[in-house]
Amino acid sequence: MFEHKNEYPVILIPGVVAYGENTKAHKVFPYFGLTSTGWQRVISDSMGVECHTVSFELLSSIWDRACELYAQLVGGTVDYGAAHSAKYGHKRYGKTYDKPMLTAWTKVNLIAHGFGAPVARLFIELLYNGSQEERDVTPANEISGLFKGGMGGKVHSLVTIAGINEGISTAEAFEGRFPGAKTALTKAATVADVLVKYGSSFVDPYYQKDGMPLTQHGVSAYIAKEDDKPKLKFNEDAIFTYLHRNDNIFYDMGPWGMSQLNAKLNTFEDIYYFSYSGEVTSTIAGKVTVPNLKAKATLPISAVISTFENYLPESPVITKENADNDGFVNTNSTLPPINEEATQFKDISRCIPGVWYQMPIEKRTHFSFMGLLVRPDRFMDEIYDIMALICNLE
Repeated sequence: MFEHKNEYPVILIPGVVAYGENTKAHKVFPYFGLTSTGWQRVISDSMGVECHTVSFELLSSIWDRACELYAQLVGGTVDYGAAHSAKYGHKRYGKTYDKPMLTAWTKVNLIAHGFGAPVARLFIELLYNGSQEERDVTPANEISGLFKGGMGGKVHSLVTIAGINEGISTAEAFEGRFPGAKTALTKAATVADVLVKYGSSFVDPYYQKDGMPLTQHGVSAYIAKEDDKPKLKFNEDAIFTYLHRNDNIFYDMGPWGMSQLNAKLNTFEDIYYFSYSGEVTSTIAGKVTVPNLKAKATLPISAVISTFENYLPESPVITKENADNDGFVNTNSTLPPINEEATQFKDISRCIPGVWYQMPIEKRTHFSFMGLLVRPDRFMDEIYDIMALICNLE
């Protein structure tokens, strides 16, 4: 039997490829579980603790994902904010969630993977302090509750798993090695979103109207007929605009974007913080960092990250200190935020809120934390260990 001192619901916050319980993919390969054991099923069914996995638009920025997270928890239409949407030139409102995930919200435990970590941290900041910028331009009867603030005490703990707590070099490394990589990834995300939302139906007669738009958070694709056959086309101008505004996923996860975000975030004295990290690189002769056998399928990605450096003044500086990685994220970026109080985890009895606790760095990939190619019994033990931690904090 699973013993616990608190029964606060657990909210699982995915990273870049952000699909949750309201998608078909979740039923087959849950983000938190993949080829192993699904976290949500284990936590809900085996442990008896309420658990939900949220979803995000694939190209949504950290701010936009925080807004999407709030709407899913409390229900209603996503409000990205009047000031924010005007500043960055996209729609103010998004998807509507008719049924809230939380019927009653006392406190929750947040578990965030990868890019989900900064989303969770900004979400917490907005719960406590809201957004003065949004309050300045939005009438009181129109503003989202998230921007009002004053909701401290709603989060019991935050666990970041291979979380991006500082800027990473991944996007810059791939763009540097393969110019146009960001554009290609933006298109791939748009196609993925089209397939998730429409499936094969986008080739049905209704969607074969020439110029039929299929939009993905400010980046649009549309159907065009060539030789009487429908073909997916992209609005290149929209992609250019997306990539050159500081409200996109690539900018946000990079050194500049994360440094600006971290300057606005706080660690709160009534929340417990834990960070888990992985590493699949080794340093040879104290000079060259390369992927090791633990990298497995992530070896090519890890190699690009570990060998990339940049000292151009118009781009973020990337040094050798960024070489160690988990096959997707720089290891030093998954540690507690630099300017926050942090220490090594020793024992649950010594944990106090308001301090970050770093778990021992594991020799594993970014995606193994999601359950990719991990034995189900081992992954089940990992889930139990994390749950035993956060559910036994006073």
